Amino acid sequence: MIVIGYHAVEALLQSGQPVRAVHCLQREGGRSSTLRPLAEEKKATWRDYGLKEKARFEAEFKRAGGTGAELESSQGVFAEIPEIRFAEHLELVRAAKEKEKYPILLYLDELTDPQNLGSILRSAAFFGVSGLVLTEHRSSPVTPATLKISSGGFAHVPMARAGNLVRALEEAKEEGFWIVGLSEHATESLQTARLDAPLGIVIGNEEKGIRQLTAKTCDYTLSLPSHGPLISLNAATATAVALALVREKQSHFPTA
Repeated sequence: MIVIGYHAVEALLQSGQPVRAVHCLQREGGRSSTLRPLAEEKKATWRDYGLKEKARFEAEFKRAGGTGAELESSQGVFAEIPEIRFAEHLELVRAAKEKEKYPILLYLDELTDPQNLGSILRSAAFFGVSGLVLTEHRSSPVTPATLKISSGGFAHVPMARAGNLVRALEEAKEEGFWIVGLSEHATESLQTARLDAPLGIVIGNEEKGIRQLTAKTCDYTLSLPSHGPLISLNAATATAVALALVREKQSHFPTA
């Protein structure tokens, strides 16, 4: 597995995630002066490529599994990492409860766009989400583009896969989580809902939204407050807005 792009690799090196090697094609600006000490501290192999060694850099990129399109957006930097580990769902739920009084988990109901997944991981890390759950089937793969767009978010948000999302939501409910589905058709707004409990927020597919059976499993479905002519946002933007609203409400809850 590879991570591409300067900022994503820098965030990776500053995280607790293992890194096998970092490859850097020398360009103006001397990015190696920032990344190399981080790689050495992490005991990751460092490989420099001079300006005349672009072909060798590209060959190593492809050997590591990168594609031509990913090479174009790599900014001349990539890191090799072990395959991303997916946690067991219940392990994720229970760890979230130990982390804080009002943890948030995100459940993605057959979200298929790798870029949306990357953006959601970035927002999840920014708002301190305790974990993210993907469906086993008909779900976005975790690609180098996903990891780049997450800007290191993937290194801070543990992930799990659920073969049966409804069962996973039921498991979370049994552990004390309230399950909230985001839907533009909901009559109650996220802004006015009571949210003083551990939360599982369900984000639907980019085209179809939350599946019917998933929506029935939620404790309730909520909409985002709209103040303009449009009633919906794309999945990644909707997630960021929802997390901001939830964290704002939670900031007024007692923590004791």
